[in-house]
Amino acid sequence: MGLGGLLLAAQAAAFEMPEDEGAAAFITSNVVATFYHELGHGLIDVLELPVLGREEDAADTLSTLLIHDIWLEESAVSMVYDTAYAFQLYAEEAETLGFETPYWDEHSLDLQRYYNLVCLFYGANPDEREDIAVDLELPENRGERCPDEFDLAEASWGGMLEGLEPGEDAMGLRLVDSDPDEALGIILADEIATLNQNYGLPEWIDVVVEECGQANAFYQPDIRRIIICTEYAEDLHRLWMAQE
Repeated sequence: MGLGGLLLAAQAAAFEMPEDEGAAAFITSNVVATFYHELGHGLIDVLELPVLGREEDAADTLSTLLIHDIWLEESAVSMVYDTAYAFQLYAEEAETLGFETPYWDEHSLDLQRYYNLVCLFYGANPDEREDIAVDLELPENRGERCPDEFDLAEASWGGMLEGLEPGEDAMGLRLVDSDPDEALGIILADEIATLNQNYGLPEWIDVVVEECGQANAFYQPDIRRIIICTEYAEDLHRLWMAQE
């Protein structure tokens, strides 16, 4: 997600995960997918990567690739369903409330992000994920191109991340100014540990959970920091509750 507005002064924050398992899984999946997206922005900045097209689309692509690469199949499938569902719910809410379609925005529209996510994930393993493509209503003519889309995405990001080996002299991600025992801190600490085991970076990218005054998450290039707003998790909970 982009900055989308001025930030209020950061405050110490905590988000309490709901007891409902479905809501908790929905929130967790979307926070992780969004964290991967913001990591894409961070890598483009720190590694000075070339981007052909919109950077937001490139970040979305990395998020899907990491879901496919890092998570075991059952968990990855659940994450894709939850993340796609959030795009769908946000799109339906915008239509219901009569929001103007933001054609000018740097992000693709929510339903475009929905189908791009489903296509790339399906294209990564079409033999095993055909039922997912059908269930999430991926059009057949788009589905035929998805394996090639995934191969291109994997070759592009894979080539740019090649050689980022972890080691004693390598830097990476670090959780700062956040409570590692708070719900979002626990989620992000686990992701940071996993990513640092697989990739080393020439610079540190800090990750922080804080109150922002808006439901958002973003990357700040001037201080190389990924910020996950507690309001974003709260809004995901609101979105989940509204559909019940």
